[in-house]
Amino acid sequence: MVSYEIVDFFRVKDIVNYRLKFQVPLSYSGVEIPGCTVKEIYVVANITQKYDEKLHDVRVFPEAKTNLVLPEKPKIICYVQGGPGFPCGVPLSSTAFTKVLLDRGYQILFLDQRGTGLSTPLEVGTFSHLLPQINGESKEEYASRQLKFIVNFRADSIVEDYEFVRKALGIEKWSLLGQSYGGFTSFTYLSKYDTSLKEVLVTGGVPPINFSPDDVHSATYARTRERNEHYYDKYPQDKLKVRNILTYLSKNKVTLPNGGNLSVERFQQLGLLFGASGGTDHIHQLVVKFDYDLSTFGFPTYQILNEVQNDSTFDTNVIYPLFLEAIYCDGTGLGKKSSEWSSDRLRYATENTKFVFSEDSDHEVYFTGEMVYKSLYEDFAELKKFKELAYALHNNKEWSSLYDAKRLYETKVPIVSATYVYDQFVDFDLTRAVKKEVFKGNGNLKQYISSEFFHNGVRADAEKVLGSLFDLLDCEID
Repeated sequence: MVSYEIVDFFRVKDIVNYRLKFQVPLSYSGVEIPGCTVKEIYVVANITQKYDEKLHDVRVFPEAKTNLVLPEKPKIICYVQGGPGFPCGVPLSSTAFTKVLLDRGYQILFLDQRGTGLSTPLEVGTFSHLLPQINGESKEEYASRQLKFIVNFRADSIVEDYEFVRKALGIEKWSLLGQSYGGFTSFTYLSKYDTSLKEVLVTGGVPPINFSPDDVHSATYARTRERNEHYYDKYPQDKLKVRNILTYLSKNKVTLPNGGNLSVERFQQLGLLFGASGGTDHIHQLVVKFDYDLSTFGFPTYQILNEVQNDSTFDTNVIYPLFLEAIYCDGTGLGKKSSEWSSDRLRYATENTKFVFSEDSDHEVYFTGEMVYKSLYEDFAELKKFKELAYALHNNKEWSSLYDAKRLYETKVPIVSATYVYDQFVDFDLTRAVKKEVFKGNGNLKQYISSEFFHNGVRADAEKVLGSLFDLLDCEID
């Protein structure tokens, strides 16, 4: 009996894509959420294969459009997307890491993680549809119910979705390639269902197991300071330009095209772009254009405001800012503590002075990075509606368990990781500490360590990064 619906089927040159829709429980623990209109949601997975005339040509096999066709012994690898809160793009060509994996004989499963893409996406409209506010209910009471609802969209539930899909497709074991937060999710998968996995590849995504949100953000601020130092060393002329822009924003209300507010803090968060190849140069171009507009017209043009807006995805991917500190809250050990707006608090630590703008200071002002601030829920048009939920999440002390250190230590599943020395988002030193303290030198986590790439290394050079990981798997080099 088919347990999925084919949403789409198409061929582009030498690849074929199937998009499959599965109905899964909202809560795998069966917890009832008062006022919720659904008990089940949908997740959609795309399976990408090399075109095979015997399997996919509808003239040869008419059912190809209406039934997923897999080889007799399918070799499936799940690309576990980064985030949290971002969908998987559907490959339209055999390039980058898609090509590397297909050429190695894999079929690739791209899952829109629950709450993203086609998988019951969460945004203001859909959220209020799935969990409407009750007449007479205060904002705080509604936020309490929203909290009970949204915790079902964490990594442990995402892993359950993968298991649901694996069983529905009749796959005994499959492999994982986890990028960034997808690597965190892969370690949760290993902690719960390592017997379902053949091998796990991780790129920039070894989670900070047994470290608190404050530990993580202390390290993140340090890495972001380094990126700012590099930026101003490369573009010293931008020190004055950035101060000019921030001074203007501090004195004027600037409204973005979608109605959001461009505050000092929101402009500084463009520092997220530092984490990928070319990010420093991109920010320079934004700064030059914005400062040029101010000197020419006395105000920013629509063009630059639209560009700044489009370089931040918080409005279109609301799970990302809502969960950015929640992903570091594990239900065991240090994770039992609430994050209490960790990155917001640590911004005012002595060593982080340059992250705080003041007209009275004369130092250069640093861009921030993968941090969330209370001001987000005043500045972003969509996030304003989630302000009470954001506070509930950051103050929450009851979290599900994400990692089982004992099981990770004992697992026989090969785990290989690309670890980037200058990764702005997943700290190198914390990653090494996890290897030492969780795996204790047993060889279960093998690392390809590189100072050549930033956080997006697998996209920047898939052949080199994945080739190095497969070498570790094939040769068992530590």
